[in-house]
Amino acid sequence: MMRIFVGICIAFLIPTAAAANESFSCGGAAVEFSFSKIDAKDMVHNVQTVISVSREGRSTTLHYDDGVDFIGATCVPNLRSEPTIVFQVYCGGSGCKDLENWGIIDPKTLLVRLVPNDWNRADAVKILGRPLPKIDHMISIDREAEDLGISSD
Repeated sequence: MMRIFVGICIAFLIPTAAAANESFSCGGAAVEFSFSKIDAKDMVHNVQTVISVSREGRSTTLHYDDGVDFIGATCVPNLRSEPTIVFQVYCGGSGCKDLENWGIIDPKTLLVRLVPNDWNRADAVKILGRPLPKIDHMISIDREAEDLGISSD
């Protein structure tokens, strides 16, 4: 399983020049969220959401095109008191798994330790080594779409 995440991390070591709408720092890394309009007829929001973690000229980026209504992140210490980026990406409907869908990135190595999915809460707790934090600021993709001038109809 670890090999899968290492492969994902290598695939996402791509520098990004997109301007961020939201940002913070964690363990010496810059964490940025950016949103851009994309043209696709079968998508709900027509917004691409990008989370980028950069450090010393390197960057790990994750892109989300559809099925995302909320995204947010925070910086918390893991069980060894090392700064860790913990984030959530989920939809907002009644069938959505808003208690799941956790992601974890090591700000020192830029390794993606966990990619959000509908059943990974227990994995996130195991990797972090403590209870998952409350993310105080979840970004609404609907609101970002409005800011980009995209109608949700």
